[in-house]
Amino acid sequence: MSTEGEMHDEINTLVGSLAKAYDIEGTEAARAVENGSMTIELGIDAAGDKYIKATFRGKVAVVYPGGAKVEMDAKARKHS
Repeated sequence: MSTEGEMHDEINTLVGSLAKAYDIEGTEAARAVENGSMTIELGIDAAGDKYIKATFRGKVAVVYPGGAKVEMDAKARKHS
């Protein structure tokens, strides 16, 4: 079971990964999560690996332990 300090570190790492994926500052990523302009979903891919999917400004970032990958959302492509 994670301690409060470990969970804080994990959240900071996630926010940092999202900030990097969207090329924004960490504080902007944190505010976007807090105010709901960036949505976050938990998921498991076909290989059974856990990930977090974030949607922000028409883009989707999929964060796996150790990194992030940004993909264009189908909706964003239609509006581009």
